Amino acid sequence: MSTHPRAAPPHRSADFATQANQAIEAAANERAAPLTKDDFARRWGFASFLEIFEASRPVGNAGGKKKWLLTALREGKFLLWNDAEIGGAQEFDSRDEALASIEAM
Repeated sequence: MSTHPRAAPPHRSADFATQANQAIEAAANERAAPLTKDDFARRWGFASFLEIFEASRPVGNAGGKKKWLLTALREGKFLLWNDAEIGGAQEFDSRDEALASIEAM
């Protein structure tokens, strides 16, 4: 049995705790921040939403007035999306694969 007192954990300053909490909040806010249409376009290699929209072709009905849009990307990939739910865009290896996914929905 040891008679030595247990070593206390290293002391962390209140500044450290504050900075850690701020970093956690900032990360949560980034994930929660809505994706703007221009951010969406830039994510897929286009300068603006207008540019990606003009490069896209309607390929099917996504419910109501919404249309599925198909966009050719670099390296032969294709992006399937609709402007009502841009966060749900999906990348496919071929046009046929993208079109088949619409039928499966």
